[in-house]
Amino acid sequence: MKILYRYIFREHIGPFFFGLAVIMFVLVMDFILEVLNLIIGKGLNAFVILQVFVLNLAWMLALAVPMAVLISTLMAFGRLSQDNEITALRSSGVSLYRLILPPLVASILLAAGMAYFNDWVLPELNHRARVLMTDIHQKRPTWNLKENVFIDEIPGYHILIKKIDPHSSDIQGVTIYDVENRRFPRTIIAEKGNVEFTPDGNTLIFQLFNGEIHEMDEEAPQRYRKVSFDKQIIYIHDIGSKLVRSQSDYRTDREKNSRQVIEEVGKIDTSVITSEEQIRKITKSNWDKINRPAYSGNAPPVEPKKAMENLIKENQNILNQISGEEQNIKNQRRYANSLLVEVHKKYALAVACVVFILVGAPLGIMAKKGGVAVGLGLSLGFFVLYWAFLIGGEELADRQYISAFWAMWSANILIGGAGIYILVKSAKETKFLSWYWMEKLIPKRYRRNVKEIT
Repeated sequence: MKILYRYIFREHIGPFFFGLAVIMFVLVMDFILEVLNLIIGKGLNAFVILQVFVLNLAWMLALAVPMAVLISTLMAFGRLSQDNEITALRSSGVSLYRLILPPLVASILLAAGMAYFNDWVLPELNHRARVLMTDIHQKRPTWNLKENVFIDEIPGYHILIKKIDPHSSDIQGVTIYDVENRRFPRTIIAEKGNVEFTPDGNTLIFQLFNGEIHEMDEEAPQRYRKVSFDKQIIYIHDIGSKLVRSQSDYRTDREKNSRQVIEEVGKIDTSVITSEEQIRKITKSNWDKINRPAYSGNAPPVEPKKAMENLIKENQNILNQISGEEQNIKNQRRYANSLLVEVHKKYALAVACVVFILVGAPLGIMAKKGGVAVGLGLSLGFFVLYWAFLIGGEELADRQYISAFWAMWSANILIGGAGIYILVKSAKETKFLSWYWMEKLIPKRYRRNVKEIT
């Protein structure tokens, strides 16, 4: 039996890595198209670009592994069934439950590893990826001097150069509009000059000859000043395109592990309790004010209309305080629910490895004639269904229609339950769908293929 178990396990290894490679390729290509313009525009070096991709491989891997498990199961059992090896094993008294045992045990171990990865490794890599992308967005783009084109990449300056010597740093026909920290722009015009960077690449130096400076007096705008010069040096600081790496202690919900999320949810629960106590305190302390009579025996008489206006105003203020606290409680609970959704998602995605084994094995046996195409097609269909459950559940949980548990685990429960049902029916070699109803729903030209599967 050990030889059989090893044989079935080996049948899954190749399709698993094949499916993983295909899915990762698709996700990476989609990510490249998303960040390509940013990478090109910022002039990043190869090491930073590599960091961007490596850090973002984490969330791709969390999605790709469960789907690769489903692909490998469908393809492996489909191949065994196509070559009639399943039939031969069943004839020898080997049940389907024993055949599914090796990949099932492997999927449980893989699920445990993915649970650790999703809870401890993925949040840290997500945090680093977000910080790096923030630094990249803040990095100034690379720029080049161009003839007869305004250079606007430098904040506070607009530069126009009519002629540039491509073999040296000499320039001619220079116009610089300086608006940095000024109410009125200063215009610098020069016949010729040269341009260079400081050694650190962070300061641009214009050495200009035979020019003029035109500007308005900041304190007296009615005064206009014109200064002629034979030589003028202009320093423009902080224009380097060097990427500045930063650190951040702030973490989003996807950058926290379960322990950090539970601690934050505990703080939110404490805040909710405080708000509820504040509502009770406001209601109790203002109850007498709300119900006091408009007139008092010792107080001077008040016009009925004025007394009623005062009473309405006081009641409205109290109602506004209570409404504010209730809105705060609602927002806090919504945020706590969104945090718990992320916790359950980490483990639900990991357990999906086991769920896809349960549903993939019997479907692979039944769809034996499709090969790779059927394996990939069914995998895509199930994963789209699974992902739709996760996205819909997350939305419903954020709106507090359902709990975080049901939002993330309903897909595993439903698909896993369907997998167990199909597995039991397949083990007993009985049909799990009524062909009578299939004939009513499926067009005639497709009925033969579906009948072979069911």
